[in-house]
Amino acid sequence: MAVADPSPLRFTAGSGNGRASAPLRTAQASGAHPSAMQTFGRIVAAFSLVVIGARIQLPQGLTAGYLLAVLLLPVWIPVLRRYRGGILLMALGVAAALNGYLLTALARGTAHTGNGLALQNTFVIIGTMLTIGVVLWARTLLPLWSLGLFFGIGLLGGIDPHGLLAGGNPWKFVFAVPVTVIALSIAMIRRSRGVELVIVVALSALSMASDARSGFAILLLTGVLVVWQLRPTQHTRKASTARVLLGLLLLSAIAYNVGQSLIVDGALGAATQQRTIAQIDTSGSLILGGRPELAATASLMQHYPFGFGSGVYADSTQVLVAKQGMHAINYDPNNGYVENFMFGTGFELHSMVGDLWANYGVAGLALSAALLWYILRGLGHSVARRTASALLIYLAVRTLWSLFFGPWYSSVTLLTLLIGMTLLERGRDDLKAVSS
Repeated sequence: MAVADPSPLRFTAGSGNGRASAPLRTAQASGAHPSAMQTFGRIVAAFSLVVIGARIQLPQGLTAGYLLAVLLLPVWIPVLRRYRGGILLMALGVAAALNGYLLTALARGTAHTGNGLALQNTFVIIGTMLTIGVVLWARTLLPLWSLGLFFGIGLLGGIDPHGLLAGGNPWKFVFAVPVTVIALSIAMIRRSRGVELVIVVALSALSMASDARSGFAILLLTGVLVVWQLRPTQHTRKASTARVLLGLLLLSAIAYNVGQSLIVDGALGAATQQRTIAQIDTSGSLILGGRPELAATASLMQHYPFGFGSGVYADSTQVLVAKQGMHAINYDPNNGYVENFMFGTGFELHSMVGDLWANYGVAGLALSAALLWYILRGLGHSVARRTASALLIYLAVRTLWSLFFGPWYSSVTLLTLLIGMTLLERGRDDLKAVSS
């Protein structure tokens, strides 16, 4: 199939690609038909992706996807060793869960703790690791575009359009993410930068029209990185990857400033314009003004560096420390939000890093650092070689945003898909792992 831009769009196994695993490619090249067991495995893999994406809720924080991942342990556990970081991430997830329980046990008698809360937070972190393993296994059976497509179908099927958020702004809060994942997965089939850009621009327009500031910024940066891959190929693997990571920081800063200027100029509507200007005037920064939880998290980390525990509820002193951090950026925390949302049912600091630290301590921070490294490495390698699909870029940028500005619980679903798509295979040169 012809490619729409001058440079080849090489979707490959480590970069968010459209190719199947090596054994499957070998079988296709030899003309062999897949066996009944292979066909059954692909059906199970596709079904698993839909179930994981749908996030069907069960008691105590369990989901149908977590239970399915447990049932599939015999098939995906052997696959972990094929991917760099697979085993380490699982170990860090288990360590974080154990440390969360240890912190909770140490806090009993001096803090309000709950076994139900501890179980829920433990199931979420262990379940996330298990479902990453399932996605890695599915990747050995299915092309990456279909991973995104089936996962996106699950995301779409799992939403509740009659929920409270759907009534206020359905595109921003309910449909934006699943529709974007599905649309960009379909674009991978065409292997055309032009098709990807058209879809990204259309989705950006929807975000602008629906007051979705962060969604618009993420899609803006996604489009910029898709266009950037039309540049001439860099000379050396190590140098080009390093330059890409530096370039990503620069492009992120540019996208942030351009997006902020558009919002302040009224491109996303008068209501968004007024809210943004008020947040900048209050805290001096759109990020701090829009995410005052960052100031609360920094204040809590300064006073409680080891975290709290997966089953610990905040006491009045800890809530006061968080409020003091918010006061420091001129945010008024005495509006019910802090008590009801951030600390009403545990610790909810509105960032993956903050939530992992609060619930699992330093082990949670270690897991955060590992996730950040693998996401940056996977994105940097693939963009450096012009092999990153718009889907991969979107998932990576959105997850990087969520690491610092998005709640852990609502962000882990896309994290599962992203990590499953980006870990590089062991025993293969990095360049071969991401190029054809």
